Parts: sequence; C-alpha cells; structure tokens
Amino acid sequence: MFEYVDNILCVSASWLYGEGEVMSVSNYCQLLSRNKLKKLTTGGNGRTAWVVYASLPERFKSKIEQNHNPYKEVKTIVFEDYIKPDYDAERFFEQYLLEDEDGTEHLPADRIREYSDNAKILNACHFIATNVVMQRKFGGRKEMWQKMAEIIQQLPSKEYKHKLPSNYRDLKAKTMAFKGIKTCKRYPTKGYEGLIHSGFMNKVAAKLVGVSAEWTLARWCNQVNVCVSLSQLHAEYNDKAVAEGWKLIKNEKTFYNFLYAEDVQPLWWGHRYGELSYKEKFGFQHKTKMPTMRDSLWYSDGTKLNYYYLDENGNMATCQVYEVMDAYSEVLLGYHISKTEDYEAQYRAFKMAVQTAGFRPYQIAHDNQGGHKKLKNGDFLSKIAQVQTATKPYNGKSKTIESAFGRFQDGFLKRDWFFTGMNITAKTQESKANMEFILANKQNLPTLDEIKERYAQRRREWNEAPHPKTGKPRIEMYLESQNMETKKVEIWDMVSLFWITRKEPITCDAYGISFQEKKVKYDYMVYTQKGLPDVDWLEKNIGKKFVIKFDPDNMELIYLYEDTPLGLKLVNGAEIKKEVQRNIQEQDTFDAQYIRQVQQLTDEKRITRRDETEELLEKYGMTAEQQGLNLPNIKGIERKRKTPKTSPKSKDEYGKYQKTISNTDWDDEMELVPIEQPRKRTKISGLI
Repeated sequence: MFEYVDNILCVSASWLYGEGEVMSVSNYCQLLSRNKLKKLTTGGNGRTAWVVYASLPERFKSKIEQNHNPYKEVKTIVFEDYIKPDYDAERFFEQYLLEDEDGTEHLPADRIREYSDNAKILNACHFIATNVVMQRKFGGRKEMWQKMAEIIQQLPSKEYKHKLPSNYRDLKAKTMAFKGIKTCKRYPTKGYEGLIHSGFMNKVAAKLVGVSAEWTLARWCNQVNVCVSLSQLHAEYNDKAVAEGWKLIKNEKTFYNFLYAEDVQPLWWGHRYGELSYKEKFGFQHKTKMPTMRDSLWYSDGTKLNYYYLDENGNMATCQVYEVMDAYSEVLLGYHISKTEDYEAQYRAFKMAVQTAGFRPYQIAHDNQGGHKKLKNGDFLSKIAQVQTATKPYNGKSKTIESAFGRFQDGFLKRDWFFTGMNITAKTQESKANMEFILANKQNLPTLDEIKERYAQRRREWNEAPHPKTGKPRIEMYLESQNMETKKVEIWDMVSLFWITRKEPITCDAYGISFQEKKVKYDYMVYTQKGLPDVDWLEKNIGKKFVIKFDPDNMELIYLYEDTPLGLKLVNGAEIKKEVQRNIQEQDTFDAQYIRQVQQLTDEKRITRRDETEELLEKYGMTAEQQGLNLPNIKGIERKRKTPKTSPKSKDEYGKYQKTISNTDWDDEMELVPIEQPRKRTKISGLI
C-alpha cells in the first residue's frame, strides 16, 4: 500500500478508495480534478497508480495514521541508491602494510574488498542518518538504524562482501567511530584503520610461544613491579631474550596482539585492573525480567544524600539516606536521613515503606551491610517479608535500586545548586558539582532541616514522574497494581513488626531494668494499674535476665520476655521510670504525693515481708524473742513493736551509733567521742 517511487513516499490509489476505506472513488476523482492530490504514476494495464503521500489533505493523513505508519510500513527503500564508490578507501587498504617480524606485507585481496565495501556502506548510513528527509524515509530517527541494519543484511552477497554487524546499536557505534564522531571500547579506532580487524595479525602474536609467552604474560600481570606500558615490556623482553637465547621481537605490535588476543586477555585483566573489573567484563550476566506486580520485590540500599548543607558549627557537611524502593514501579516507598547508615536508619525506612504500602512485601533484597545483621538478629526483616535475600557484594548490576537512584540523582537532585555531584563512579562533567559557585555561597547553604524538606519534595516529583517503560506515573502504576500473595498490614501488625529485639539480655535489679541504646541510658519499671511501682513483681524478679523488645520510635514502653526452651515467653511490660524532683523547694503536688505513696508502699512491703518470715520462725520456735533476744525494729518505719512480755525493752541505739560514726573526725591520737542527739525530731512534710 505504501512505496517509494523516485525516492518519494507514495500510497496506492486503489488502496485509498478500496481496502483502506480512506475515501470514496468519487471523492478521489474530485480531489484529482481540483489538483488537491498529486498523482505520480497512472494506473492501468497492470500498472499501479501512485499518489504522493505528502499531497493528501491532513484529514486523510490523520485517518491513515490512526492505524498505520507509512514510514514504517513502506515496502521498498532503495538503500543501494545511496551506496557510492569510495576510491579513497580502496587506495588506503591496497597500500596498507602490516608489519611483521620478517618485514611487512599487504592486506589480502579478500580483506581489501571486504573493508572497502564496509566503508561504502557506512558512508551511506552516515548520509542517511544526517539527512532529515532520508531519516523520514527510514522511519525517523528512532527507527532508521534498525531498518538500515535489516536492509544491510539483505544486500546481495555477491555484490557486497561486507561483514557489518546485524545489531543496529553496533552498526550505529561502528558508523560513528568510522566517521570520527565518537569511539567506544568495541570500536576504539577512527577512520579506515578502524575497519581492520584487531585479530587479523594474530599470526604475529603466535611467535610468542612457550616460555617466552609465559614470561610475557607473567611480566604483564606483575602487581608489585608494575609494567606500565607495552614499550617497557618490549624493552625488558628483548633484554631477557638476549640472556635466555630467545628470538628478539622487533615490533611492539607483537605484544599487543598477543596480550589482547581473545583467549589471553582474560588471563591478565584481573591482575591489572582488579577482579571486579574482570567480573564486569568477562563474567556471565543473567538476563532477568523485572516483577510484573507491586510488592513482589523491594530493594533497599543506603547512599550519600547528594546535597551540601551547613551544620551547627557553620561547616559544609553531607549526610546519608537509606531508601526502600518497589522494583515493579520504581516508587520510593520509605526513607530515612541520618549521619550514618545504621540499623535505626534501615528500621525507620522499612517502617515508612510498610506504612506507605499498607502491605507486606513478598521479598526484600538488601546488601547485608550497615545494620542489616542487627535487624536480622531481631527477626525484623523475616517478619516483614516472606523471603529476604542479600544482593551479591560489589555487583552493581544486581541492584536495580542503584540504577534507579542514579537516575533520581541525575534527573531530580541535580536541579538544586547545592548538589554535591553524582557518585564517585560517574565520570561525565555534567555529573560533577560546580564547587566554585558552592564555595562562593557557602554561608547561603541550607540547613539540615531544609535539606530534608527539599529531599522529600524531590522524592514526590520522582514518584509522580513517568516510568521509563510504561510512560505512566510511577505512583499510579503502583496504586493500580495488585499482588494477591501479599498480606495487608493491620494495626496490630505494626506493633508486632516494628519492635526490635535486643541481642543481649538485661538483668533486673532493685533500680528496675536499665540499658543503653544509641549511647542513651534508659531506665524502666513495671507499674501497677494505679501507676505505682509493682513492688511484688520487682521483689520476685530481681536477678532475673530478660530479653527486651522495644520500638525505637517510642521508647516509653518495652516488653520483657523470658527465654525458654520453647521460645520467648512474654512476662510483662515496663514503662519509662518516673522521675521526681529530689529537693522539696522544686517539688510539685504530683512529686510530693508520688513520693509519699511509693514510700508507704515500700514500707508496707518491708513490714509484710518481715512479719511473714517471723510467723514462719515462730511456728518452729526460732524467733529472736523465743531464744531470749530482741528483734530490732525496721529502721525509719517502726518506733515500737508489740513483743512478748518476757522480752526486755529494746532501746533504739543503732541509729545513734550510725549518726555518731558519720559525724566523727578520725585521728590517730583521738578517741571516739559520742555526740548527743536532740530529743525532739522535726518531721519534714512530704517525707516519712
């Protein structure tokens, strides 16, 4: 239905008023008679009538383009019309000399033909790619390379002995390198010489064999006494060759061709550039598909927040951010900003993510660094997701969040003048910060709180921006998706999910339960419903060890668990220990009343405990009185206590003795002098 005629895009007239149902026959005839259509050829006698597509009125073009793309569906493009002879290429390859140990030699005739044809075809590709009219004939800028790659592979092999890549991306890269526009690792050489295959002179490299080849490889791999260039290797080799009786090498290319041969290059790459570089270049890469539904996989990772801010001391500073991202939609679900990446940052980011999602993820993937081990010890991650996995260390390709965060930095964070630049692996000038401007405006840098507000704004913009694959806003993709295998988070789930279990148990003492978290000491006590210390519970549990569970966002309440063979057993909840003013002058009504109530409770407990024990002793005739001695009163509580008549009257001498000692000055030449105590004591209100 569409065809290029004399390099002009045309449409078949019979298709317009026939199968295409674009217009009626009468309408077609009227447009021709009014010169509203331009007919390039006349039909009849087996010929096809072709109408210039550009001459169609816009209403008919729009109707056609609703279901068709004429530039993509065109059946024939005469690509060969643009392939012109390149005599300079033929001359270059005919005169090109290969240096060999035994002298020089010309390229073989079949190679000259192949490379010359490659040059002609690449010239045609460059002409089409840089001509707007030609681009449209080949489907526009986005489609032309793919179409040209297909056409080139269909060129008659008898006429064109080319060996150009069938992949359109490689074809584009080879064309750009050939024309000197841009080189790359695969096509590092410009011009005609770049068309000569790098392995063509492998026969030269083959002269490095046996011991000489082993020495060359070992010398190039030496990580201590580094060989910095092929020139150095060439000189050292020939010195070694004289001593060992090897054949001298005249050309430095011999070493290049040997070392960069496909089977040799992997042997030294890791030693010169590191094993991670080897893995990146030679390691097998899986082809994976991303999830097709929300909450199937969450990625989490911590990185530098790429903003400068002014700290409390007036210095430029940066901080860290920990992000949790849904792999399906690239929605940033939860985050936390802190000075370092620790378990608290990870905990808060996951907590926000669960609150945002309203569902538990099926799988969580993290890098197993920072505070992840502490979260795992507290069963935090396993409670959130059915599966938790650690991404392989030093494998950026396995961490989708790193790629997404790089685009987030480049497309959103970079908009702010206090942007620090992208991560250290980024090499382009655009990825770097304008430090001259930043330093000139150091005092105008935002505060940390302002940074947090700006970062939250950029996150919202990212989530509302179109996803690169679907074109839909990321947040819209996420909200429209459903995952039937994930569990909805209820209110009581939040309590269970976000309580951290301390690794080490804590021993209860008379002061209660005390421990340090993030270098801050916390004291807890078990209280009754009336808000008073549960002295009965305290008495029975002093010396016991308890496993502690707590919520870092709310340290007011903790839960105490006993570690049993069957698992953790909940014992009680403990609250932050109440603090009262010690001096009477600053005490309020609550302090005074609370002190009295607690003192009364404590006194009653002491008396009850003493009396219960005395009853037991009396039952078996073991009390002090039954044995002719006196039982002392509970100091500070009892002045008199009912005792059997046979007991002699007890005097309160112990208190006087303690006071005397505390007020005595000690000297080697002086004796202990008793101090008389006042008979009348003053009772201080609020204290007993």
